[in-house]
Amino acid sequence: MSKAVYADYAAITPIDDRVILAMNEASRQYGNPSSRHLYGRASRQLLDKSRQTVAQFLNCSDAEVTFTASGTESNNLAVLGIARANKARGNNIVTSSIEHPSVINACRALERDGFKVTYLSVNSNGVVDPTELQAALTDETILVSIHLANSEIGVVQDIPALSEIVRTHSSARFHTDACQAAAYVDLNVQKLGVDSLTFNGTKLYGPRGIAALYVKEGTDIFPLVYGGGQEKSLRSGTENIPAIVGLSVALEIVTENRDSEGRRIEKLRDTLEEQLSRQSGISINANQSRRLPNHLSITLVNCRESDVVRAMDERGVAVSSGSACSSKSLTDSHVLKAIGLTNEQMNRTLRITLGRGTIESDIEKIVLTVAEINQ
Repeated sequence: MSKAVYADYAAITPIDDRVILAMNEASRQYGNPSSRHLYGRASRQLLDKSRQTVAQFLNCSDAEVTFTASGTESNNLAVLGIARANKARGNNIVTSSIEHPSVINACRALERDGFKVTYLSVNSNGVVDPTELQAALTDETILVSIHLANSEIGVVQDIPALSEIVRTHSSARFHTDACQAAAYVDLNVQKLGVDSLTFNGTKLYGPRGIAALYVKEGTDIFPLVYGGGQEKSLRSGTENIPAIVGLSVALEIVTENRDSEGRRIEKLRDTLEEQLSRQSGISINANQSRRLPNHLSITLVNCRESDVVRAMDERGVAVSSGSACSSKSLTDSHVLKAIGLTNEQMNRTLRITLGRGTIESDIEKIVLTVAEINQ
């Protein structure tokens, strides 16, 4: 049996061995970083050093970095926390129709609390229209949340341009979910022009259960978790030192290799896209937009399989689908629906995402497997 191919890096990346080594070493420092004795001080040093690394990665101050347990938590903290803290100034939130569920569902929760949410449409290539964003801004708008890159189709939004519109035409805060983009796009918050930004470890070869939230100094935000006042009282709870250290090491590796790794993976993605395009009955989604270098979304026109992801998996290729569907249930992808795909097309759509472990023979395997099921 041939080796299985992993092509689902957008879902989760393997943890880098160097990250595991650093986490194992940090696990020996078991002192609570809030304790004043030497054990606590040793853990505090690791925490402070890691926060500095994250701050350098984002080009912000250490005080503007808060550690959380996931990208979902960071997104919830940003959206719910900023909205609730600024409710006296207005009740309108603006977001896009293709955000991650952790943003979409947080906005729906705010709607139940009396906030008004404007969901911006996207074009057939998954891009937010700047003029629509500007038109959506009112005196009541207190928060705009638009992700940097989409997890399903890999489209990268022009966040510097969008945030400039918000700064020019309103007093709203701008948040961006950068989880999917962190391994490939510069997250310099000064260049992006954002007031808050989310990223996590699971998308950049770091540990699970750790994420960071940048909150610009002076931004009013309420916590979701109350307790002992850790993380400047924005996220109480004893800090997960091994995971935080692991995240910082993952960032150092990403910073060192981002450009070269991005070029290598993009070349593989482009080869894959070109070879798949030669096959009949394959449509490439959002290929007219700027995309992350490792993302490819395709729709199999001729496929008769009831579950395309399972069909690929049975043949030794691990991918995802834009519509989390199976033969027993169909859940339409709000992202694929927003770019104009029908239910039938969504159920035949694959998300193929490459990564550090991807090699040329993997591309060949993917091409042959797609051809086999798309008949």
